[in-house]
Amino acid sequence: MAGIKQIRKKQSVKNVIVSSPTDQWLLETIDHYLTGVMTPPRSGVFHPSTLSNPCDRSVWLIYHGYMIATPLEPHVNRIFQHGNSLEERVERWFRNLGLLVGREVPVRLDNPVISGRIDFIISHKEKGIIPIELKSINTSGFSKLQAPKPEHQMQLQMYLNMANYEIGTVLYENKNDQKTKAFFVKKDPAQWEAILTRCYNIQSMKEAPKVCTGEYYCSCRKVEV
Repeated sequence: MAGIKQIRKKQSVKNVIVSSPTDQWLLETIDHYLTGVMTPPRSGVFHPSTLSNPCDRSVWLIYHGYMIATPLEPHVNRIFQHGNSLEERVERWFRNLGLLVGREVPVRLDNPVISGRIDFIISHKEKGIIPIELKSINTSGFSKLQAPKPEHQMQLQMYLNMANYEIGTVLYENKNDQKTKAFFVKKDPAQWEAILTRCYNIQSMKEAPKVCTGEYYCSCRKVEV
């Protein structure tokens, strides 16, 4: 019996959760360093990342120069930096594989003015020279992916048409476990025409749309015009 009691005692010790004092100074120091300001994109130009937002009010405010600078929270800055490190890793993969053709390749359309950068251009064994749009996503979103998210498909669609590629790929990495998915996107002239029409309409609007049609976090909700 004494032996059984000792075993039970040892098992119960393993399940004890020991708390530890928090190093609040270190956390606050890092957060202070990472706190900043997010400036809006340059006015008078449409950007693929802007146009992928379904909210016309937000796109109008950015294009016409009414979008305000907003605080850059430390956790958001960490997300941005995590994305940058992902891009650096993927660049090494493509370079070491001998596939890399270009990185952060600028593309531009003059009328309407649309300006962006293609994450990667690679030499694909089956499709030739194609653009790659790289995205990170959490486990919840990753598990639901059966095709590119609409906003990511739209971004790549703009690059396909602006740079005259027939097909490209959206490459996802799960930020929680580093699993990957990749989806082809074909050039769609009808979708491109709809994007251009939207740009012309926003250019011609004298006032910003009154209602936000974006997500709850859409930055246009913080602007009054």
